[in-house]
Amino acid sequence: MARRVRFVKSMAASALAVMVLVFAALVSSWVGLDAESRGRGAVARAAQLERDVAQARALASRAAALLSEIALEALRGERLDGDNARLADYRATLQDLRDGLERLHAAPLAVGERERLTAAQQSIDRFVAVHGAAVPRLRAPSRVTKLQAVGALLDAARPAADEAVAQVRALEQLVAARAAAAAEIADDAAQRARVLLILFGGCSLLLALTLARTLSKTLARRAELVSQLAELARVDAVTGVFNRRVWDEELARGLERARRTGRRCSIGLVDLDHFKRFNDTHGHQRGDALLRAAAQAFATRLRGDDLIARFGGDEFAVLLHGCDLDQAIQLFERLQNMLPGGQTFSAGIADSEGREPAAQVLARADEALYRAKELGRNRSVGAPASGLRSAA
Repeated sequence: MARRVRFVKSMAASALAVMVLVFAALVSSWVGLDAESRGRGAVARAAQLERDVAQARALASRAAALLSEIALEALRGERLDGDNARLADYRATLQDLRDGLERLHAAPLAVGERERLTAAQQSIDRFVAVHGAAVPRLRAPSRVTKLQAVGALLDAARPAADEAVAQVRALEQLVAARAAAAAEIADDAAQRARVLLILFGGCSLLLALTLARTLSKTLARRAELVSQLAELARVDAVTGVFNRRVWDEELARGLERARRTGRRCSIGLVDLDHFKRFNDTHGHQRGDALLRAAAQAFATRLRGDDLIARFGGDEFAVLLHGCDLDQAIQLFERLQNMLPGGQTFSAGIADSEGREPAAQVLARADEALYRAKELGRNRSVGAPASGLRSAA
């Protein structure tokens, strides 16, 4: 009888221990899943905020570029009225930027993030005010008045626009860091939940498998977020065009496309003339502004599937699909008169059927660029496989 009582007590204790373990596993799973769910929500919110900030930065950069183009159009004698496409594009871009900033103001931002957003808003308000005051003068018949208005835009509005872009870019970096931290927190919470399940034993195996599945989805979502952050890293921070890494990838694809389709492609290396002297004279901020304006001037005149990337320093690389050497030289000759402030460039151009290595095509373009500089700059030199051909 006493033995039976001890057995019952032992079984009851074991059953109680199993129940405690199962209950603990259930509780730990619930806590871990809840923490992971809250972390997933934080990651989603941070990722959306990051996309909104990236869009605002792109709009601010575009508005700044359009600002310079409108001034150049005014100097060329084009009318700045309701039929002017560039002015209409600028106003639409500015309205989209304002709408985007309003959404960001409504978002839950940290103190430092909101300070960056407020600074960007103030800079945008400044360059909008200067532009609004300059437009009537840009419409004046007097070229002197127009030149004075353009000077006001370059001296006041453009630095304010550049400051706005810089502030939004800084906000973007803060938000990206927050998104990465949220993903890390969510992952840590899920990891702790898994460790607790292992400690509480195999009696919670089904719950552990469910949690593992949830963790897998969390890691997949985190990988997607990392992929989105990596996409942001494809863009050059100064000019807003693609960076060297993207160029290397797309050049290989472009040569393969030329080989597959039988249509030649052209590769151009562009170097801004006397850029170091411009930097030394006007400072690096104005130098960066010139790089941005030049990049946008090139980008807006290329076809949709062509590519421009910052190759390094003051040098850009351009990939033109389905374009032979003569067509490419003609394009670069037209571009020569489209840079702001009378800035010129030297270009070396090589075309290819896609059967030679990328390094060999680049070497020919680089040789042509060197030759363009030897000939006095402000010109484009073509490099067919048979030799160099200059076009002033």
